[in-house]
Amino acid sequence: MSATRNIVSSFRYEVAVATRSCDASSKHQIAAGEKHFAYEPVPGNRKNICMVCAPAIIQKAQEHLASIARELANNPAK
Repeated sequence: MSATRNIVSSFRYEVAVATRSCDASSKHQIAAGEKHFAYEPVPGNRKNICMVCAPAIIQKAQEHLASIARELANNPAK
């Protein structure tokens, strides 16, 4: 059996080297030295999310994954 793949490996916690904008809210900035959530929906297309917006985005992702897991559990492979 092959190894299980980590499909969320592009999710990471970072400390900003320079000031950047939050990709979830144009009203929010991420200051140099500030913690933030980053991920790449497509390789080379990184999204930076401030710590104000990150919890809601992570919660939404958890809900989506839970929904998929329920669907898979209710429809096992034949």
